[in-house]
Amino acid sequence: MASANTAFWGAGLALTAGAMFSFGGITVRLSPHLDAFQYLLWRSFGLVPLVFAIALWRRSSPLRQMRDSGWHGVAGGLTLTGAALCFIFAMKTTTVANALLFATSAPLIGALLARLLLRERVGTVTWTAIGIGAVGLLVMTGSEVGSGNFAGNLAAVGSAFAYALYSVVARLGRGRDMSGSVADYALLTALATGLIVWVDGSPFWTPPFENAMAMLHGALFIGVGMILFNIAARSVPANRLTLLAQTEMLLGPVWVFLIFDERPRPATLLGGLIVLAGVMLSAWGGARSRSAPVADDVPHHRREHDRAADDRRPARVLGE
Repeated sequence: MASANTAFWGAGLALTAGAMFSFGGITVRLSPHLDAFQYLLWRSFGLVPLVFAIALWRRSSPLRQMRDSGWHGVAGGLTLTGAALCFIFAMKTTTVANALLFATSAPLIGALLARLLLRERVGTVTWTAIGIGAVGLLVMTGSEVGSGNFAGNLAAVGSAFAYALYSVVARLGRGRDMSGSVADYALLTALATGLIVWVDGSPFWTPPFENAMAMLHGALFIGVGMILFNIAARSVPANRLTLLAQTEMLLGPVWVFLIFDERPRPATLLGGLIVLAGVMLSAWGGARSRSAPVADDVPHHRREHDRAADDRRPARVLGE
């Protein structure tokens, strides 16, 4: 069974992954002439140097990493690409408040998927933390939520579902090298957004500085965040991963305020504090359950020695 110290560091990595994702708001603000899909296209190009850096460090090739990641890497790339495209579509077709509110239902969906697909028991602490986070999100967006556009609202829910599904894939692949998922994500996103830009008739060559900002977002904030998220998945149950990564939503407005002086509304600050309380409760509950005789999140039908054996054994899935 994973120790409390391992669970603590895993939670810290998940929190840090969300923090890395949150810096993307800065580069988005610095790229005003790129539309959403042009930005995503250049952001995917930014992952290329990171892919080769990982390959050099592991003394492998990107193609071999993609092969070693197997279907886990392909599924991870597909779910992340789907999450990004759905969220961008939601932001373009419904209200911003609706897009944020529906998209950030990922922790709840993640907990349900983990229960159904991984048989991870969702304990009282986790459900309470998810509930607190939902209240915080309602406070943050409640005064601005309107009817919006049905297709956009549905796309936002689809984004949350895809992101939650990625947490399940990362958890399933915890026993193998998941670095190939970064290459899969870069390739699939580039193909999808490139096709959209071409069909839309938008130019591929946009202002170099803004292209560089989008590439920085991909290489540093998305790429490094994904790596930290994948490492955290080795010791953090899927039902907590997406909740802990909510630091992205908490810190995003902070960086924009500090750099661009965009002052958040009082409701945003209050809601952020409530979400933070839920995230911290989840992190504490994870460390506590790993040190207790009975873990809070593991499948209920496993005995203690079975859990200990599972922590030493690479993850196996159907078909392996």
